[in-house]
Amino acid sequence: MKRVLAFMLVLAITSSANAVFIQIDGVSGESAEVAEGYTSVITIVSENDSSWLGYLVIEAGGTGSLSNAVILDSAGNMATAETYTEAGWGDGYSLIVAMSPGGDPAVSAGTQFSFDFSGGALGETAQISLFQDPDYLNPISSVMVSVIPEPITIALLGFGALFIRRRK
Repeated sequence: MKRVLAFMLVLAITSSANAVFIQIDGVSGESAEVAEGYTSVITIVSENDSSWLGYLVIEAGGTGSLSNAVILDSAGNMATAETYTEAGWGDGYSLIVAMSPGGDPAVSAGTQFSFDFSGGALGETAQISLFQDPDYLNPISSVMVSVIPEPITIALLGFGALFIRRRK
C-alpha cells in the first residue's frame, strides 16, 4: 500500500510540473558560464502548446542585462515581452503567450522567446529566474550564470603554464 501511495505522489508531482524552461546558448541546466565581453542568447522553451504568463527576471544583486526581446512564431500572435522591474527582485520581462481568439495561429511547443544576455565583469554572477506568479514564490526555471575569462585569455594562460613547466 505504501508503494502505491508513493507512486501516486510521484505521478502527481511530475504531472503538475510546468513545461516551460530557460536555455542559455541552447543548453539547459541549473548553471551556465558566459565568456567575459560576449553576449549569450537566452531562450524560453515550452514543451507544450498551453497559454501562459510569466516573469523572466535577473534577480536583485545579479549582474548583467537582458535586451533585444524577440517573440518567435511558435508563441502565437498574442505573445508579448514587455520590460519589467520589480523593486527588491530585479529587472526583466513580463511574458505572455496566448492562443489567438480564432486559434490561428495557435500556440505550439518549442522556443517561444529569445533575449540577449550581456554578463557583468569577470567573476560576477547572475541568477536568472522564470516565475509564473507575481509574488515570486517559486521559480519554474532558474539558472545561475557566471562570467568567466574570454577563451583567448584562457588559451594564453594555458600556453604560459606549459612554457613555465618546460623551463623547469
